[in-house]
Amino acid sequence: MAAFSSASIATIAAVASAGMGVVGAISQGQAASKQAKFQAQVAQQQAAHARKLAAAQEDDFRHDQSRLMAQRRAALGGAGVEAGTGSPLFVTTDLAAEVELNALRIRQGGEAQATRLEQAAQLFRLAGKNAKRGAMFRAGASLLSGAAKVAGPSFAGVGSSTSFTSVNDGAPGFR
Repeated sequence: MAAFSSASIATIAAVASAGMGVVGAISQGQAASKQAKFQAQVAQQQAAHARKLAAAQEDDFRHDQSRLMAQRRAALGGAGVEAGTGSPLFVTTDLAAEVELNALRIRQGGEAQATRLEQAAQLFRLAGKNAKRGAMFRAGASLLSGAAKVAGPSFAGVGSSTSFTSVNDGAPGFR
């Protein structure tokens, strides 16, 4: 049975730590990416729902106003007023234009909400891509850090006669 030296145990631990750091960073990035993708899908579904809801509200509004306009025409006719000429015609035309304007406002409100949700979905997708990219950088940094820990003791001071130390007064300096 071979005995391990403390230096070889430290090297094995540094390599294992670096490997765990790499795996952890990549896993974290993948999880964040999946979550962002899910949130993007939810936002897209909400956008579609907002459009459908606004269309239904617009349709309901138009039907309600159409019924009211019919009741007004019937009331005018019952009172003996000619609805197709003069002031009654102008009032009816004005009311119809107001109904159309309000119906379009309902549609536009739903469209604006859907657009905001689609923009949020796009931001979620971008966040997912950035999470993956960031995870790769963290994994690379963990790998390099582990390599530096493993190689550090054997390369200490190689290629340089100057070392950075702390002088007696506690301030850092060069010797």
